[in-house]
Amino acid sequence: MDGNMSTVLLPQDLIAEIFSPLSIKSLVRFQCVSKPCCALINDPYFINMHLNAASRERSLIVETCRRHWPKDYYSVNFSDEDRSFGERVKIFPPFIWRQENLNHPSASVIGCCNSLVCIRKYDDEVVIWNPSIKKYKKLPNEPDLDHDKHSQIISAFGYDPVRLNLAFGFDPVNNDYKVLKIVFVESVKPDNWGLEPQWAIEIMDPIEIMVYSLKSHSWRRVEDQWPYKEESFICSGPPAFSNGVFHWLVMSAPGVRTLLTFDLTTEKFGVQTFPFESYLNVAFEVLGGSLCVSGNTADMGVEVWMMNGHGVASSWSRLYTIPMTFRYSRSLALSKDGEKVLIEDESNKLFWYNIKENTCCRIVDQNNKHTFIKYWTASYVESLLLLDGDNGN
Repeated sequence: MDGNMSTVLLPQDLIAEIFSPLSIKSLVRFQCVSKPCCALINDPYFINMHLNAASRERSLIVETCRRHWPKDYYSVNFSDEDRSFGERVKIFPPFIWRQENLNHPSASVIGCCNSLVCIRKYDDEVVIWNPSIKKYKKLPNEPDLDHDKHSQIISAFGYDPVRLNLAFGFDPVNNDYKVLKIVFVESVKPDNWGLEPQWAIEIMDPIEIMVYSLKSHSWRRVEDQWPYKEESFICSGPPAFSNGVFHWLVMSAPGVRTLLTFDLTTEKFGVQTFPFESYLNVAFEVLGGSLCVSGNTADMGVEVWMMNGHGVASSWSRLYTIPMTFRYSRSLALSKDGEKVLIEDESNKLFWYNIKENTCCRIVDQNNKHTFIKYWTASYVESLLLLDGDNGN
């Protein structure tokens, strides 16, 4: 031996495998170890590998509000086995409202997908934000509306009836996160369809449809392809996102409800039959990545159905039934083994519901020492997405 120490370099694939189970905090620190480490951690392949690691813990992102105070945001760890939440950690989105030396978020959540949260400031500024690494990407200004057409609409109505809907999701084919923006005319007219409120309905007439791509960091217009020729309106609130597709419930004629879809890969709308005409208070949910529908029955309580085959109307199967005695609000997440579901009641209390045993177990929130109104909750996993973004607060 010549006494010199030789450097042994591990294959990049092996290093990636060793790094993938590590925490976000550790990986962010490791960027400073060496240029090869930094390059590996910033590599899109490794970022996706880390995101999809089976060991990733889930958290809840909770948006809360106490009386007249602005909203607060928290991250709360949870697991399928725990009967209590972990520590509640306050997080601060990029938008901050300042008054009397107090910092409060001034934004509303559009949606959460994988580990990214899309939020909208009250003046319509939109960002995609990764709370786990405090990075965000501000969306560029979208193309202006057709001013002549906009002026004609205002003149016809006597006021500005233009509204917009925003939705956030993931295009799995192109590995791209996208924001859908639908600009429509909202009008009020007497309700002859027997809906609530009894005196009015909102007529949806899109005048422009645009999609933002995180990969290209730009907007583009979608060809006008609204599938409803007669008056129609969305009656399900924000869309449910599953398998790269947005889903809305649309009333297109008195008593006729259809499933409106928008595929983020093809960027096209579609219409499917809706087999749950007899249900009241219908809502869309997403559990284990699959689209679900919940609805009240006359005597059974709330039934939740899951679409097992994407886009196949005949693939719906009943997942579980919540008795009328339980004040059901919505389902938030499915356990990893698919045997339990995290559900919320009308008082914002959370439970693990065992589907096979038909039993509920209340989850204790040790951190909740004051009363708050919960506006929005989503299941979330930490990731390295948006490492190239701007620094948050």
